Formats: sequence, C-alpha cells, structure tokens
Amino acid sequence: MAVQLVLDLFAPPAPDPVPEELPGRMARRSEAPMPAAYAVFDCETTGTNTAEDEIVSLALVRLDSDGVEVARYETLVRPSRPIPAGATAVHGISDDDVAGAPRFAQIATELLGLLDGAVFVAHNASFDLGMLRHAFVRTGLDYRPDGVACTLEAFRLLEPLADNHRLQTICERRGIELHDAHEAIGDVLATVALLRVLLDEGIAPETVELDHAAYMRLRSRGDTRPASEPQIRRVFGMARSAGLLRADGGVDSDRVGDLVERVTGSADVDGLTRAQVQDVYDALEELIAPAAVAEHAVSA
Repeated sequence: MAVQLVLDLFAPPAPDPVPEELPGRMARRSEAPMPAAYAVFDCETTGTNTAEDEIVSLALVRLDSDGVEVARYETLVRPSRPIPAGATAVHGISDDDVAGAPRFAQIATELLGLLDGAVFVAHNASFDLGMLRHAFVRTGLDYRPDGVACTLEAFRLLEPLADNHRLQTICERRGIELHDAHEAIGDVLATVALLRVLLDEGIAPETVELDHAAYMRLRSRGDTRPASEPQIRRVFGMARSAGLLRADGGVDSDRVGDLVERVTGSADVDGLTRAQVQDVYDALEELIAPAAVAEHAVSA
C-alpha cells in the first residue's frame, strides 16, 4: 500500500475527464490509409505574420508510419531583414546568431526532400505550415504536404475541458519532458512525443477534424464569467450576417436585444456570460443559414 501511495504521488496527473461527445471527429489507424511517413516540424520566426515574417530557426524530424525516427534536421536561418527585438525576447535568437547561417533558399531543396511524401505535423500546424509554405514560395517552390496533423487540435479534441493546450502543459499532463521550450528542436521533439501518444492510442492524427464552435461551446458550458469584448463584437458581426439590420443597413440593436432576450432571458447584450454568448451564437447560426441560402437564390 505504501509503495502504491508513493507511485501515485509521483505519477503524472491524469488528463481531465473526456465528455461523452467529442467536439469533432477522428478515425482509428485501422480505419485510415497508412501514411508513408510523418514529418514533424517547428520553426522560430521574426514575427507571427505568415505572409510577411521569416523563419530564423527550424527543426524537422521524419518518422516512419509507426513513429520511428528515420531522419533529423535542424538549422538556424538568416532572414532578409533584422530580427525584431520582440521576437528575440521570445526565442532568444539575435542577428549575431544568424549572421553565418544559410538563407532559406540555400536549404530549401534539401528540406523539401525530407518533407516529401510525409504527413506534415506540428503543434498549431496552421501557423508552421503557413510560414513554411511562404518561405518555399519566396524561393520559387510550391510545397503541398500529403496530409496535415495538428497535435494542438488533436489534444483539444481529446481533452476539451483541460485548462489549456499549450505544448508544455500537454507534455506535463502526459508525463513527457519538454527540454528547451521555444527552441525549434526542443519543441519538435516534444511534438514527436505527443504524436507517438496518438499513434499508441490507435488514432490516425491526420484525420482529426476539430469542430471549433462545438469546442468553444463545450468549454464555455456553465462558465459565468463575463463574455469578452471580441465575443460581444462577434454577436453583432453575426447579427449582420443574419440580416438583423435597420433600414439604413446598420445592425439593429433592438432586434439583437430581442434575440438575446429570447435565448437568455435578458436583453443586456453587454452582460452576457461566456456560456450565454455561445447559446446566442447558436441562435444566430440558425438565422444565418437560411439567409445565406436566400441570398444565393437571389444572385443565381
């Protein structure tokens, strides 16, 4: 009994309970075509604009279909412009660090070979893939992965009620050591470990489809905190799409208030809770769908 107690104390915390209905869908590995390989990628950049900012460091680990490493690549990259101080504060890479590093164009062909035929994998894959594709475009190459797997979306689907889904936090929940966070190779190796968790659980990570609206509704259920300003702005943006307008074309606040009162019992839009605002979104979605169909019929 004492030994078991000690083991329990040092065991990694169990993931939060999984709700009966997951906010999205995924396929089992036995149900999906087996990919040739997985290419797990991470990069550090000059900023967050995927169309304008540049990669200053990258790492890639190529795995076979069972998650066994077959190749590894990492390098600093010299951008065409100075690295902003704000970016250096995040990842610690300065202009002096990359002064002797290759330009992306010099490594592009080799990198493309490591990516060839593989499912692209990253934590927040839309960002990393966007940065990478734009980097290739600047060199005259077009990179289109055979598939995409996002470990962020996969664990949001599997653990929707967890406090957060940052790479470091998920690793802590799963008992995975994360070394050198915000360094490309450290983040890649942590993402490799999360990918292997999915594979070991029989999940085909490239088939994960997160329903973001359902995910937010699930997380907001019973949340009595005030809705944020962006959430309130979205109510009025959706109201415009739903046709809740005045004669002059502006959003009709009275009609919006009537809808909010019907859904929540109160017409105070600014007083919505985070749980209530999700219910209002659902009601607006029901109005938007017929409005979109009617608009299409008029224009056809």
